[in-house]
Amino acid sequence: MDKIIVFPGSADGVFFLNEIDYINKNFDEIIVITYPGDKERFDFLSRDKGFKYFIADINLRNIFTIKFIKWFFCKSTLREISKNLSFSAKSIKKIGYIFLYGLFYLASKRIIDNELEKSKDDDIYLYSFWLTRGAYTVSMYNTIKSNNIKKIISRAHGYDLYENRNILNYLPFRNFINGNLDEIHFISKHGAEYHANKYNLIGSDRKISRLGTFNNENHVKNIVEKDRLCIASCSSVSSIKRLDLIIDILSKIEIPFKWIHIGDGDLMTEIKEYADKKLCNKEFEFLGKLKNEKILSTYIKYDVDFFINMSDSEGVPVSIMEALSIGIPVIARAVGGIPEIIDANTGLLIENINDISYVSNQVNKELDNRLVNSDHYLRKHTECINKWVNEYNAVENYNAFFYKMKSKLNDS
Repeated sequence: MDKIIVFPGSADGVFFLNEIDYINKNFDEIIVITYPGDKERFDFLSRDKGFKYFIADINLRNIFTIKFIKWFFCKSTLREISKNLSFSAKSIKKIGYIFLYGLFYLASKRIIDNELEKSKDDDIYLYSFWLTRGAYTVSMYNTIKSNNIKKIISRAHGYDLYENRNILNYLPFRNFINGNLDEIHFISKHGAEYHANKYNLIGSDRKISRLGTFNNENHVKNIVEKDRLCIASCSSVSSIKRLDLIIDILSKIEIPFKWIHIGDGDLMTEIKEYADKKLCNKEFEFLGKLKNEKILSTYIKYDVDFFINMSDSEGVPVSIMEALSIGIPVIARAVGGIPEIIDANTGLLIENINDISYVSNQVNKELDNRLVNSDHYLRKHTECINKWVNEYNAVENYNAFFYKMKSKLNDS
């Protein structure tokens, strides 16, 4: 029997929910180890999707246990601590971060060991969706690898990969994780190259396994002549997503438009006030957080013409994949993996934001082409759909990923 132990971060996260049906297709039994969360929600999902789940509950009192002390004196732990030890507040926070990884590993180890004991005749696969605590936990099993653990894998995305996305500019146990995973699957070429350069892994085997989105209802944007455009954005309302920059750009747009934003977050009040101030003569609407399955139909309802993303840092945004899937061109900054999905054929790539007036002029020209050059817009619309079909279709990408996971190491 093929059994997979999955670390999805949260069991009700959209990424895990996108993958679970494909995990089910490829494995006979699924064990999920997750962060604490909504137990009723997890109970429902486990029944609905057919998996067993366990919560790796971190208890600070475990610092005083024999198991934690043994973990503390592991060579890899002492090496990580000594590398980050100094007389500074930042160092103390880093040590705390290391301890968090250790406590999560020990909470998860009890669950994994129990499953391994019950599954001595099964083929076991260990998989972490994020290159963080889950990846560290599964990588520890390379040092005690039993014969029935067939592969140890993690994906790598954005905040879990780029150290500058972390408030401490630090992610624990990078070298240990890199050396003890059988495979790391990056969602973008940019991420793979960053990882290789950052950790001096030039020439290593870097696997690109793109994520994807669904268009189950086959939504497609209907292109009609119009004299007023709709621009959409979709993200959390946080500093890194730079909704303030979107507002600055849109404040200088001369063409009639309406801007809608999907999502909420800690800065919602400030962003609404900023929009009221800067876009006082423009039309805009904050729609709040929507269920994932409602997003494409919302774009159709509002007849969205362009999607805009001005984040400071990204992997390859799912929100951009969603827009492409129904033929909406994208205006975005050239950060992270975005240049792999957006170019002149699928939208407008912004290389530099130092001069907002210049950027707004570029955006204005792109919007104007929608109104005066329907053939130009239609070509981009078609290229967007083609890009999604060929590279970001979740059905194809997830089937391929789990097929490769179960292939032999030297064939993967």
